[in-house]
Amino acid sequence: MALIEDVIEVLLKHKEGLTVREICYALGLEPSRENEVYSAIMKAVKVLKRKGLELVMIPPQCRKCGFTFDKPKVSRCPNCKSEWIEPARFLIRGIKRR
Repeated sequence: MALIEDVIEVLLKHKEGLTVREICYALGLEPSRENEVYSAIMKAVKVLKRKGLELVMIPPQCRKCGFTFDKPKVSRCPNCKSEWIEPARFLIRGIKRR
């Protein structure tokens, strides 16, 4: 649970959003722990919802052809086969009440 809270804290401080690698760096974690951070991000969704907040993913995008992905972890563009991918960014914002 501590990693989830640490990830939330870091994301709340960075309004422009962070990649998983940037989150690892901010927390002083080795890049090899990126999968743990992805897992913590997915679990943080429920915690944030209870607090009236929302986790937003700015999806990964191919830098060569502009293809936008649905999933946060990708390695190659299905369109142009490029591996030059802009990673997903995550940010937290308040839920808009209607």
